Amino acid sequence: MKIGIYGGSFNPIHFGHIKIATYVLEKLNLDKVLIIPVGTPSHRENNLVSGDYRLKMCQLAFKNYKNIEISDIEIKNDSISYTIDTLKKIQKLYGKENEFFEIIGEDSADYFSQWKDYKKILEKSKVVVLKRKGYKSLLQDKNLIYLDSPLFNVSSTLVRENLKNGKDINEFLPKEVVEFINENKLYL
Repeated sequence: MKIGIYGGSFNPIHFGHIKIATYVLEKLNLDKVLIIPVGTPSHRENNLVSGDYRLKMCQLAFKNYKNIEISDIEIKNDSISYTIDTLKKIQKLYGKENEFFEIIGEDSADYFSQWKDYKKILEKSKVVVLKRKGYKSLLQDKNLIYLDSPLFNVSSTLVRENLKNGKDINEFLPKEVVEFINENKLYL
């Protein structure tokens, strides 16, 4: 089985994230993609809304998508989330005989060599790098796959800014996610 692993803050999840997951699923002919909201991020300050909210938003966003699953593997972990640790847990759950594909953007690839045990990540999985506006990764490895993916003109930062400024966010998020954000008064 070929399993994609797409981790992120998803603060909030938006159409760009959805398009990336479906694009990689189709382009690499994966059997499934796991969407994994980060628990406690290792690379930046934790200014995220609660993990339970982000998990629920991911579940709402992907509820009608075949072969895309939402995992709480990092949310339920109290310690800092490192990709290598999550990868090991997923391999234990699904079996090491499967092929694993870590999905990252060029912004992350820019500093991938600084990730904890990044060489082990490349030994245990393929790392799929997607285009990100303003970035050009120079990292090379036989297990790196650069996809000529479309650029998505949306970010979680833009969505949060629009919410704070009372602007419409319907063009960026699935309707159910917008309703969930409004019901729970998130990002205000």
